[in-house]
Amino acid sequence: MTTNLTSNNIDATAGSCCDFQASVSRRNAFRIGAGLAGGLAAVSVLGDAFIETAYAATGKADRVLVVLSLRGAADGMSLMVPHGDPVYFAARPSISIPKERLIAADDFFGLHPELAPLLPMWEAGSMAAIHATGQRVTTRSHFSAMEEVEDADPGSSERVGWLNRLLSLNPAGTSLLNGIQLGSTTLATQSYGPTPVLATRGLDAIRVSGPDPNGWLTGMRSLWQDEKNGPVAGGARAFAVADTFAPVIASPKGTGYPAGDLGSALAATARMIRADVGAEVITVDQGSWDHHQNVGNLSGGNLLTMVKPLGAALAAFFKDLGPLADKVTVVTISEFGRRVKENAGRGLDHGHGNVMFVLGGGVKGGYYGRWPGIENTDNADLPVTTDYRDVLAEVVSVLYPERRLSTVFPGLTPARVGFMHSSTSLEGGGDVLPRQPAGFYRSMGTKRGKARVRRRVTAPEPVLSAAGLKAGVAVTYRWETTAGGKVRKRGSNPSAVVRKKWKGSDLKVRITCRAAGYQPLERVVSFGTVRK
Repeated sequence: MTTNLTSNNIDATAGSCCDFQASVSRRNAFRIGAGLAGGLAAVSVLGDAFIETAYAATGKADRVLVVLSLRGAADGMSLMVPHGDPVYFAARPSISIPKERLIAADDFFGLHPELAPLLPMWEAGSMAAIHATGQRVTTRSHFSAMEEVEDADPGSSERVGWLNRLLSLNPAGTSLLNGIQLGSTTLATQSYGPTPVLATRGLDAIRVSGPDPNGWLTGMRSLWQDEKNGPVAGGARAFAVADTFAPVIASPKGTGYPAGDLGSALAATARMIRADVGAEVITVDQGSWDHHQNVGNLSGGNLLTMVKPLGAALAAFFKDLGPLADKVTVVTISEFGRRVKENAGRGLDHGHGNVMFVLGGGVKGGYYGRWPGIENTDNADLPVTTDYRDVLAEVVSVLYPERRLSTVFPGLTPARVGFMHSSTSLEGGGDVLPRQPAGFYRSMGTKRGKARVRRRVTAPEPVLSAAGLKAGVAVTYRWETTAGGKVRKRGSNPSAVVRKKWKGSDLKVRITCRAAGYQPLERVVSFGTVRK
C-alpha cells in the first residue's frame, strides 16, 4: 500500500509500528468491501496518497471541502510548536525546533519553518491552526483510532462515516457521480455508507475503452442510454459517468507541485475542481507519519521529509486553483498525536492530542484552542481540550448550513471554536455556550502521589474564586488506566489507591468542571506508568 517518501536516504516510514502497517492492510480489506457494496468499484492504488471525491447532484458545486488525512499520527507539536511552554524544549532536547527558526510566531506558538510556502495564506488570514484537538477517549491503536475518528459516532455499531452522512443530506438528492474515489478503490470509513461511490485507478481511467471501428460503442450507447434498471443498466451508467467526467480528463495539469504522491494527489484534486463537474467533497490521504525513531530536526530526519512536501503541495494547490480558491476549504486531520517526551530512539511514541489546520475559503486565520499544559514524563500526552468533531462541525455548518449537524455528528453538542467566518450559530439549542472565564479559578491545583502499587494518588483540585463559587462550578473526576490501547475506568473520587493489577498501565485522571450556561472545562493529568 505504501510508497516511502525519501530524502537524503532517510526512510519516511522507518520505525513505524506494526499496528500502523497492519491498520493500512485491515483498512484496505474493509474498504474494498465498502466499494463493492456501493456497486461501482475497480481495484487500484496510487502510492501512499489517494483521493476520494463526492459530487453535487446538480453537476455544479459552489463550495468544496477537502479533507487531508495525515495517516500514521503526525506530531502536532512539531507542526505547531508551543515554544512558550518550557516543558517542550526540556522534553525534546534533540528534536525540538528553536524558537528563532519558527515562522508566524506569536508569544506562545509558531509554525514549522518548512511550512513557509503557506506563510502568504497565514498572513492573509486564510489559514488557522487549532491545537490540542482529538477524541475524548484515548487509544494507542492506529486502526481503532482511524475507525473512530472517521465514523465520528462514538458508541455506535453502524458502519457509516461522517462524510457519507453529510452527503446523504444533499437537498438536491444524489447524482450518478454522487461519490467517486481516485487512486484507491477501497473506501475510507469516513466515506463508507449507503450513498454509492465510484472507485477508479485515476483520472485518465474514467472512460469506456476499446476500439470502435464499426461504431459498436456508439450503438450500445444509443441502445442503453435510457435504461435505469436491469442487466444493461450498468453499461448505461458507465457511459454516463465517462461523459460527465470528460471535462476533468481534458483539464490541464497544474505546475509547481513537489514530486511525490501528495503533490500528484493534490494536482489531480485541483483538476477536478477546475473542471467544475460538481466535485463537492474530496478526501486526500497521505501516509508515513508514524515516526517512532529519528524524528529529526531542521538538519534532517523523518519528519522533515513529510513536512516539506506538505507545505509545498498545499501552497501549489491553492495557487493552481486561482480564483476558485475562495470556494475551497481544506481541513487536515490525523488519528492521534505523539507523546510529549522524545524516546531513546529520538522518536515519539503514540500520544493523544494533536493539531488541525484549516485553510482557504471561509477561514478566519490564527491560532485557536486552549493549551492544557504538558509534562516531561515518559508517558505524558498532550491532553485534548477541543473535540475534533467541533472543528469539523464548524466547517460543515459554514459550508453546508442547510444540513443538520445532529445527523452528521450524532450525539454531539457542538461548540464553536471561532476559526470560521459565520453569521449563524451551530446547532444545539440556540447560541453556542461560551467558554468558562479564567476568573472562575484561583488555581487549577496540584497533583499528589506517585503511580506506585498500593500508594494513594490525588488529583489536582481546582480552587474556585468568588465568581466560580457564584457560578456554581461542579468538579467531577474519572480515573483511567491505559494498556495495550485499551482504556479502563478506575473510579470517580478525587483520589485513588493504586492497585496491583494496574501495574504497567498508564494512569491518568480526567477532571471536568461544569457550570450552568458555559461549556465544560476538561483537563487530563498523567501520573505516568504504574510501577511496583
